[in-house]
Amino acid sequence: MNTKVLKEIGLTETEIKVYLALLTLGATSAGKIVEETGIYRKNLYDALNKLIEKGLVTYVIENKIKFFQPKNPDNLINYLEEKKAKIDERKKEIQESIPELKAKFNSLSPEIESEIYRGTEGIKTILKECLNYNEVLFIGATGDVENRLPYFWPHYNKKRERLKCKWKLLLVHEAKNKPITKSYYYEYKILPKILSGLNVIYIYGDYVANILWLEKPIAFVTKHRTLANNYRKYFYYLWKIIK
Repeated sequence: MNTKVLKEIGLTETEIKVYLALLTLGATSAGKIVEETGIYRKNLYDALNKLIEKGLVTYVIENKIKFFQPKNPDNLINYLEEKKAKIDERKKEIQESIPELKAKFNSLSPEIESEIYRGTEGIKTILKECLNYNEVLFIGATGDVENRLPYFWPHYNKKRERLKCKWKLLLVHEAKNKPITKSYYYEYKILPKILSGLNVIYIYGDYVANILWLEKPIAFVTKHRTLANNYRKYFYYLWKIIK
């Protein structure tokens, strides 16, 4: 049996060994489980108690000896449903606390915030943040994101189009015929060839992200309203003069 799924739902390796051993042995003593699994007795009792709490094991006492036995595997579904109910309850509590937590966070936010993101996961984080804004501007875009993020991009772009998040791009010369230019809510102009390069500037809300599309991308993100508005001026100046 593939025990990975049992581990993913919250059972430890020791708990899995004990539960599977019980499914083989049936009702049995702790000593027999130790013989079957090789687990130290103290660790065994810890695992048995956890499995009992999870509703996967029970026991009876005969002649002052505990005999442990597995419960029907259907209880794995009950265990998951209980976990889900607890998670939903925690989620509701967190949602109720978010306004207060955000108020504290915003009161501590400095005038200028700067962050560095490394690797493609960092770029994905920035792109997801862009979906929170009706319009995103790009200077020096290469149109290569679909090649660099081949599994992420199709789903992301469909979501962007569904949200009607409008992108206006000043593309580098080499990007003018790339498939990405056929997307909806996507407007672009082509920069002179002399301005081609590896760095792209994203402008969204109060944020400016300068991304270097190296083999391992790196992004410098700054939050400052005046800075973002100045970059917008640069963008629209170029947008106006480029045919």
